[in-house]
Amino acid sequence: MVTYADEVADDALIPEGGDAPKAADVVGWTNLLIADQAEGPSSKQLRSYSTKLTRETWDYVNWLTHAKNAIAYDAHIGVAVVSHFLSMITAICLRAATGARSRCESCGSYRMVAGACIRCGWDDPDYVAPASRELTEEELAARLEKPCVPSSDISTFMSPDDHR
Repeated sequence: MVTYADEVADDALIPEGGDAPKAADVVGWTNLLIADQAEGPSSKQLRSYSTKLTRETWDYVNWLTHAKNAIAYDAHIGVAVVSHFLSMITAICLRAATGARSRCESCGSYRMVAGACIRCGWDDPDYVAPASRELTEEELAARLEKPCVPSSDISTFMSPDDHR
């Protein structure tokens, strides 16, 4: 989780006049990230849940790190809670990046994906797709040289534009 905090730590998340959390402050950096990615009154419950999840996950993992009476199942639980935490933070960031919090200006539907309304077909002229990096021929060849073993049950990755 400290490595995760190092990855998300960004001065752009610090409110004007605010102080930066310490480098390994998982809760501090995550709360800044949540505030940035789930802003506004409609995201109040999401922010509340996410900040509580962050604190509880950190407290459990911290306890587990130092517990002399922990058993293997406690470690399994630790892996599960960290996995859930990372999944939630990823979903929050994807929600913000894909514009999922916006409503259709034509029909008012929340069914907006990649700047397009699934309900009525309206396209948001201001939508900008998240940048993606194309692999070079050499990078692609290197990745295809070794077999791929999925680390989870997710076998298909799609971009928001694949839903159009």
